[in-house]
Formats: sequence, structure tokens, C-alpha cells
Amino acid sequence: MIKEFLKKRWPFYLAGILTLIVVDTLQLFVPKFISRAVDGLNVETPDVSLAKLMALGIIGIAVGMFITRFLWRIFIIGSARKFTYEARKVLYDKILSLDMSFFDKHRSGDLMAHFTNDMNNIERMFGPGIVMMVDAIFMSSITLFFMATSVGWHLTLIAIIPLPIIAFISLTFGKFIYRRSRKVQDTFSDLSGFTEEAVDGIRVVKTFSILPKFQEIFSNRAFNNFSATISLIKVWGIMWPLIHFVSSLSYFLTIVYGGPMVVNSKITLGEFFAFNNYIGMIVWPLTAFGWVINILQNGRASYSRIKKILDTQSTVKEPSKPVKIDKIKSIIIKKLDYSYPNANRLVLKSIDMIIEEGQLVGIVGTVGSGKSTIVKIISKLYPVERGHVFINGVDINDISSETVRTKISYVPQETFLFSTSVKNNISFALDNFDEWKVKEFAMMSAVHKDIENFPKGYDTIVGERGVTLSGGQKQRITIARALMRDADVYIFDDCLSAVDPETEEQIIKSLRKSMQNKTMVIITHRLKVLQDADMIYVFDDGEIVERGKHNELLQNEGLYARMFRKQLIEEEL
Repeated sequence: MIKEFLKKRWPFYLAGILTLIVVDTLQLFVPKFISRAVDGLNVETPDVSLAKLMALGIIGIAVGMFITRFLWRIFIIGSARKFTYEARKVLYDKILSLDMSFFDKHRSGDLMAHFTNDMNNIERMFGPGIVMMVDAIFMSSITLFFMATSVGWHLTLIAIIPLPIIAFISLTFGKFIYRRSRKVQDTFSDLSGFTEEAVDGIRVVKTFSILPKFQEIFSNRAFNNFSATISLIKVWGIMWPLIHFVSSLSYFLTIVYGGPMVVNSKITLGEFFAFNNYIGMIVWPLTAFGWVINILQNGRASYSRIKKILDTQSTVKEPSKPVKIDKIKSIIIKKLDYSYPNANRLVLKSIDMIIEEGQLVGIVGTVGSGKSTIVKIISKLYPVERGHVFINGVDINDISSETVRTKISYVPQETFLFSTSVKNNISFALDNFDEWKVKEFAMMSAVHKDIENFPKGYDTIVGERGVTLSGGQKQRITIARALMRDADVYIFDDCLSAVDPETEEQIIKSLRKSMQNKTMVIITHRLKVLQDADMIYVFDDGEIVERGKHNELLQNEGLYARMFRKQLIEEEL
């Protein structure tokens, strides 16, 4: 990524470096002009016209510096911003292309850090890092040359004796600053992450009366961030006074050794004045030496972390010549054994299933028995070996993920709503839509009446992750969102758990009536809603232990019958 970027932007960087060199050179002439003006005035017959000419020259230099400084900022800093802009898009597209196994291993907070902290480090490397490098190399060299030509090498060598210490201080303290800066960032991420969780779960916090506990946790994390920040400030507080102290030693040596040279007329007062200005100018380039090394180290480390993600390959492989499917007519699973990537335990064992077009298929079973896993595999969210899952008789690995996910509309257990209006959440997957369609599917998912009672109806903002809504309302809105897509297969993964049994039964009947030609797969723990299902698969410990229609399974007196009777007793109680 860096090579491709530099191939496109190297003319801009070259122009930026050249204009930066012009800026550095121009500012070194200012002490020269002041020196000539001082010497022109420090005589028996002051040369006022020379002083005015030098003043005009300084104004001209200021104008030139203004223009060239503006240009190098556009060329160098602008290019750095361009890189991070493009890199963020590349990283974002890459993350979206990865399968669910990647997100199982990476926290969202860590991924966000790549977009913020790591990108900022890379931007500093390609922006201020290059500026500091040019200043450290060119500015320090040419300043020494100007110093030597002003008063000679003897005084120059004496005056700069303490200055290499500045580079050492900058390099040494830079490492401390980097570590403490990371600590500040980490503690801030910890604090902001906890705050986000607390706000998202504010109802749980208030319901369980654990506000004091959360306040204590927040205070501890805020104090950790405060302590880390104070620690960083202390390092800064020591470093800069130390740099100023060392640079003042150069002034001290200049006065001690240069003063007598002025008195003895070996150098003029103007030259002495210019020399002191050059000492002040050379402090920054020497400080930049240490900063450049740290910026480059941080930038390289951040880029390596980002590149690791960019080099990650999706475990769901896309076919080189994908088979096109117009409509899903059947899904067949044969002898499927499955374990999640990098896991040793089988979560599915010898699974055989057939889902035909237009069927209502129920999947029930014990907790953790593999029900959600099987529908995620069907939706091609996780990889599967060849020869086990077929759509219309075609191996699922020969069909593109885009095709599968276009034909299958999947509603997961975990509801997620965006912080926008109800209408936008329902129509999320569509660019163009009719409002009456939104209402139609809201009615089908039994949430229309609830929405009508919202302050602004369908234009009501639901808040972060739908925080203003009840669990049942969020689930029904996500169902309406799934129905908005004209898919062949609709999978509902226990997405009505927060809805009362009567409403769930009403929704299932409504879907069954309105979508007779569509295939529906329903995972639920309420067996009553599956009485009209064409086929029910009963899972236990990763295996299908029973299959059949509702009445057939009741007659088998197996796991399904026991679960059903238990639910009837619970309803009576």
C-alpha cells in the first residue's frame, strides 16, 4: 500500500521537500539582514538607508516564507492526509470483506484503534515526520554553515559543544513519552469503552440498582486515565526545561568566548547578534533528530499492525467462477461435521437436513446445541468444507457470498439498530423504497401500532443501538428490516425471544400467510409456534436427535415431546 501511494504522490513530496528547504534557507537570512542593519547603525555615521533596505528585505523574506510554508504544508501534510484517507477506506473495505471468524477473535475497540491511533501514527510519519527529517538533516547542516561564516569555526565549535546533548535528550525522553502516550490512549479507550457500555446498558444498571458500583468503576478508570496523563505531563515538564537549559549553556559559552571577540573587534556586534539567533534556530533541528526516530518507529509499528489485517485472508473463500442462481429451490446438508476455525471441539456432528422451496422449517433444541451455527453456515457467514452444503444441488463453495446473502435474509439473535429513524432502520438495505412498503412489513411484524405511538412515528430516532425501544420492539423492527429484502429464504434465529408468546404466534401466522411462496427457517424455544411447520429438526449436543412434524414428534416421546410438555406446564403456572 505504501509503495503504490508513494508512486502516485512522490512529485508532491519532492515539491514539498524543495519548498521546505527554501523556507529553511530563507529564515537563515533574517539574522544576516539584522546583522547588517545593526552594524550599519553601530557606527559614528549611522546608515539609516541600509537599515531600511534590510527591513524591506526581511519583509520580502517573510512574504517568501509565507508562500513556501503554505506550499510545503499543502504538498507534505496534504499528502499525509491523503494517505490516511485512502488507507482508512482500504482498511474499512478489507474488514467488511472478512468473515465472522475474524470478528470472533478481534474486539471492536481494537479495530477502532487501528482507524484512530494507528492511522494517526502513520499520518505523523508521512507528514510531520518528513518535515522533521528535512529540518534535522538540512536545517542543522546549513545553520552550522551560516554560524561558521558569521563568526568563524572556532566560536561555532565552542558554542555547539552542549547541543548534541539536546538530540540525546529528545531521543531518550521520546521513548518515555511514547510509552506514556500509549498508556494515556489505552486508559482513555478503556474509559470510553466502559462509558459506552454503561450508556448502552443504562436500563440494566438502573433496574439492578448498581449505579454506585458503576460510578466507582468509572471513577477508577477515570483516575487511571488522569494518572497516566499526569505521568506524561511530568515527562514533558522535565524534557523541555532540560532542553532550554542545555541551549542556554550554548548562549553562556557564546557570551563568555564571543563577548571578548566583539570587544577586540574580531567580530562585529551584528555578527555576534546573528550568531546568537542561529543558536536558537539550531535547537529545533537537533530536537527533531530524536522525534524523527520515535515517529518513524511508531509509524512503522502502526503500519505493521494495519498490514497484518490487510494481509488477513477470509476463511470463506470466494469461487473464481461463481455459479449464478436465480432462485433458491432447495438447501441440502449432508454428513456435516463442523468446528469453528482454530477450535478443536465439534459443534455440529453428522448433520443431514433438507429444506425445500416454500417450506416452513423449525429448528429447536437445547442451549448450545448448534442451532445458530447451522443457519450461519447456510448464510455463508462461516467457512465449510466442500461436499456438505448444497444450494439447488450446487456446492455452496461454488456460489459467491454476495449471491447467497442476497437470496437469504438472516435475522440474528442479537438485535442491532442504527442511531437513525425507525423508517431508515427498516429500509436500511434498500436505496430506493416506498414508505407504504415500510409500513406493510411493519404491520406484518406486528410493530406498526407501536411505531404509530412513537413521538414522531416512523421518523422517530431510536437512539444508540435502539436504546429508546423495548427488547420486543427492537426485535420486531429487525424482522421488518429483513422482510424489506425480496429474498428467497428468510431465517429467523430466535429473534422473537423478547416478544410474548401470543405476539410471536401472530407474527409467524402473518408471515406464513403473506409469504406462501417463500422459504422460512425459524429457530425458537417456543415450540407452540411450530405446530404448522413442514419439518422440525431437534438438536442436542451438536446432533439432530429427532426430525418430523409437530404431531409426529409428540408421538415419539423424545426430547421434543418433553420440551413441549414442560412449556405447557410453565404456561399453566
